[in-house]
Amino acid sequence: MYKKTKKTANKTAAALAVILAAAVIAGCSQSTEREDNSMSDMPETSPTEAVTTTSSTEAETLTPVSYPCEYLTEELHCTYDETDIFGTLYTPDNGREKHPAVIFSHGYNCIGNDMQDIATHLAKNGVLTYTFDYCGGSTRSSSSGDSVDMSIETEQDNLRHVIDMITEMDNTDSEHIYLYGESQGGFVAALTGAEIPDKIAGMFLIYPAFCIVDQWLAMDPETMTEPFDFMGGMKLSKVFYDGVPRYDVYEHIKAFTNPVIIYQGDKDPVVNVSYANKINEAFSDSELIIVEGAGHGFGGKDRILVRDGVCRFFSDRALNA
Repeated sequence: MYKKTKKTANKTAAALAVILAAAVIAGCSQSTEREDNSMSDMPETSPTEAVTTTSSTEAETLTPVSYPCEYLTEELHCTYDETDIFGTLYTPDNGREKHPAVIFSHGYNCIGNDMQDIATHLAKNGVLTYTFDYCGGSTRSSSSGDSVDMSIETEQDNLRHVIDMITEMDNTDSEHIYLYGESQGGFVAALTGAEIPDKIAGMFLIYPAFCIVDQWLAMDPETMTEPFDFMGGMKLSKVFYDGVPRYDVYEHIKAFTNPVIIYQGDKDPVVNVSYANKINEAFSDSELIIVEGAGHGFGGKDRILVRDGVCRFFSDRALNA
């Protein structure tokens, strides 16, 4: 079960909940807790015939597309300075020269491939997608860098360069670049999208970990003289603490006025639902979908709900036509 909260002008701000001292910032590393969601087991959405518009002569002449379609998979690295970001590009093979695009940001100690199920589903439905590994973002990362050098700041830097790369590709519709982020990746995506609202057409935030600020700034940096294990055996350092935003993150994201869809479990022990409410208050054009009974790291029907909801966003607006 789930319920939607649509933005209204007279909403009251939700109070911040008390942060659990042991709260984690992952969202996909607990893959063993999910139901089996392999592509072969996931139901496809009903084939949709793309809608042609009457506002453009070019659109009128395009042959309608029926989905799902085939897609191409390509290893694609984003490199700059001494940084090498490993990623995978999924391109729809639907006869279109340009596609709307979604860039995926993974959670703490996760990798881009953990979101392959949603990325490939979107590609089958006419949306170009790109998953990548944040530098130092996981013990399984195929990108350069070490986890002790990773922080919110370094991940934002990675994401900015990835956005530039995808935007400049010939087969990308640069007017329709979207960000998708889970947990810490949702936090990073939200902060970054708010910096460049003219480049990002919308965002999909899945249990975004805005709790990171409260959690980390409550810690004692004097205890961080040496690298330390944090959640799942990944080593962090004071670099992460230093990279936590010291500004008002809720005021910061108000700069983003394009559509935002937020998915949040009401039983999430990591990111309390109060954070999702406060985020929803901050954005001017957002929709909060509370997934009843869901924790942190959606599986089974909850993950399918997200997958199909994101896909439906594009088909309802004929962005994949």
